[in-house]
Parts: sequence; structure tokens; C-alpha cells
Amino acid sequence: MRKNKKFRGYFAPQLKMMLTEKRTLGFKYKEEERLMYIFDELSLKYNCNEGLSQKLVFAFIKKQPHWSQSTHEHRIFMIRSIAKYLNSHGITAYVCDTNRITKTIRKFKPYIFSKKQIEDILYQADTIPKTSRSKSSSLFYPVILRMLYGCGLRISEALNLKIKDVDLQKGLLYIYSSKNYKDRITPMDNSLTNFCINYFKQIHVASKNTDYFFKSPKSGGKYNKSSVYHYFRKLIWQCGISHGGRSKGPRLHDLRHTFCVHSLHQFLKNDVDYRAALPVLSFYLGHSNIAATGKYLRLTAEAYPEILNQMEQNFGHVIPDLGVIKDETY
Repeated sequence: MRKNKKFRGYFAPQLKMMLTEKRTLGFKYKEEERLMYIFDELSLKYNCNEGLSQKLVFAFIKKQPHWSQSTHEHRIFMIRSIAKYLNSHGITAYVCDTNRITKTIRKFKPYIFSKKQIEDILYQADTIPKTSRSKSSSLFYPVILRMLYGCGLRISEALNLKIKDVDLQKGLLYIYSSKNYKDRITPMDNSLTNFCINYFKQIHVASKNTDYFFKSPKSGGKYNKSSVYHYFRKLIWQCGISHGGRSKGPRLHDLRHTFCVHSLHQFLKNDVDYRAALPVLSFYLGHSNIAATGKYLRLTAEAYPEILNQMEQNFGHVIPDLGVIKDETY
């Protein structure tokens, strides 16, 4: 969001107060802030002297051809929140019914890479040509992909790391204000730590502790998530892994899913009780509860059929049916 941007519409004071209150309560409200500014600009085209009208609400949530289902839902939930806030402050506002959300079932199943595919992806990253144009890419991708898979990080968590958050002596990553507003400490194995040390020596010759660990060579800030994702798609294509299309993957976030499944498989193969494995993995991943981690049990069984019978016998009562799942849980 552009700095110093201000709300300009009729509801500007209320939007400003609402945003401040949410941030005070600890909500990040980044995407919500963006939508609030879009709503604010749209409101300039309407007469709002009598409050938030149905006409303005419907204009804000009118589904566009390029919108995904989640984008449409987010708009509806956002305008409902604004309307309720306005009503609570004595301003008449139309609260749209959630029934306006199209009743479609979003089916999503994570793509779990095989260990051979992970090896192939890392090989492609390690062999990125070291030309003048791609020098930063040849250093960045071997490390970031190993970190996403080796530590199960979300891409935003990795890109938000500052130099002070990466302890190269102890091999620890300090993750702050992640999803669900959780902080955690994530250990790296020696191999990943050595990759990070090599990367640091070549990239951060004269950097400050407050600089991003993965500093973009173009802006000096952090890398753009979309750029990383698109380059990742190029790498998996080179590995012969085809993409299923929009919302079907494989996606960059599937490296996190794969880390979890591979870790659970290792636990179970070594006869570690799932009741001991899940809390450890849940804490490591920064999940809000163990139930979120437990959903990987079915995926683990599907990825490793040889232990399916063992899992059904020992853990069948706790394995959920994951024919489809909601990705937000992870």
C-alpha cells in the first residue's frame, strides 16, 4: 500500500478509525486495507449523504470475469464488515446477505512432490546459468527453495526474514508475526545453514541487520512473491512436471505441504506415535492447532501406499477424509 495515502470519500473518518482499531487489536489487515481504499474511491461516485446504500454495496461486490471465487467472497465479507462498523457508529448502512456468495464448492488437493522430484527441482535451481543478468537468481533460488522445503516455511515467512532473524551460527530462523499472529523459532539442518552462509557472504557484503536476508537486487527490498512463483513454475517445467492450470498446482506453497508429508512419513516409518509426532510438527509449522497438522495424515497415506494398511489400523480413527480440503487451514 502506497505510503501517505488517505481516505477521501464520505466515510473516510470511519474507515480510518476502523483500520486503526483493527491494527490495535493485532490484525495485519493488509489486503483488507487495499479493499477499503478501493471502496473509498468507488464511494466518490455515489451520493452517500444518507449512508451506505444497497446500490453502492452491489457495485462494490459485482463479480468481474477475472475474479476467483475467493476474491468475490473476500469483497462480500469486507463490505459486510464496513457496513456493520458504520451501523455501530450511527451511520445507516446496508448489510448484504452472505447468500449472495455463489454456492460452489472449492476443491483443492495439495500436490505432494516425490523425493525424486524435489531432487530434480533443486538440481535445476543449482544449475541456473551464472550470467550477469541471472547472477542473483543463481544464488537466490537454490537457497529459498531449500528453505521452503527443508523448513516448511510459507513463502511470505521466508521473504520477510531480516538478516537479524537468521542466526547462521546456531542455524536458527526467527519467524515473527506469521499467520495466526504466531512467532516461532525454526531450526535448519547443517546443509541448509551452509547454503545460507554462502549466500550471505556473496550478497550481504555491506548490509545492515535490518535489511532483508533475501534482498532484491532491483529494489533493495524483498523479492516479490509472484516473481518467485513464476520462476518456480519455470523450474518445475524444466523437470517435466506439468502445471494443472489455475488453482490446481503444483504451486510454490506445495513445497510446504510436501515437507509436512515427508516429515510425517519419516516419523511413522520410524515407529514414532502420531500423538507425539503431530504436536512437534504442528509447533514447527506454526499451525494454530494440531487438527490442522493432523489433516496431513491422509495425504501421507496416499503418498506412501506401502504404509497405508499400517496407518489405517493404527490411526484410522483420527485420519480425516481428505478427498478435498480447504487450503486456508495450512
